[in-house]
Amino acid sequence: MSIITSIKPQKKRKGRFNVFLDGEFAFGADKETVYDFGLRKNDDLTEEKMKEITDYDELNFGKKIAFSFLNYKPRTEKEIRKKLKEKKISEASIEKVITILKNLKYLDDSKYAKMYLEEKLANNPKGKRVIAMKLAEKGINKEVIKSVIDKEYNEDTETQKAKELLAKYIKKVRAKSEMDKRQKCYRYLLSRGFDYEIVKEVCKIENND
Repeated sequence: MSIITSIKPQKKRKGRFNVFLDGEFAFGADKETVYDFGLRKNDDLTEEKMKEITDYDELNFGKKIAFSFLNYKPRTEKEIRKKLKEKKISEASIEKVITILKNLKYLDDSKYAKMYLEEKLANNPKGKRVIAMKLAEKGINKEVIKSVIDKEYNEDTETQKAKELLAKYIKKVRAKSEMDKRQKCYRYLLSRGFDYEIVKEVCKIENND
């Protein structure tokens, strides 16, 4: 059993307090935690109660970090986990935060993948291969990626996007010959992640073969 000897505001973090037990610093806590647990000078705290308080405070801190991080733009589960780890949140609290976000529908990798695909197709078209790779880098499950791409990005759409991209590229490409021009077009579309057969078809149409 320990006694709270003082509760002092932290100098660098507004809304946070340092709690001292028996004259020594014990833990930091948000003002909400201090209020919710009714912490006051001369209160007795057991080890179990102190753990309950610090776990509660860490979870709330983790939720604040996650909500703030999501406020700027949608995130994947991997991105949220990485952010929380950077802030030294424990694995147990991270799992609880992730569960809360999923239950609130704030975290959905399938929805994220669909939004990402739609944004790329509208503003910066790429082939299935590159989009799948980028989504995988963000930590999205391969099955989720495949499901979203199969449903939202069929071969006809990919062919049309390749044509649109090539129409813009071919206006500015410089080449020594038709063969050189075609090779540059091939390489350009392949570098954007389009399927080889689609690239071959689109380049033939562009060159009127």
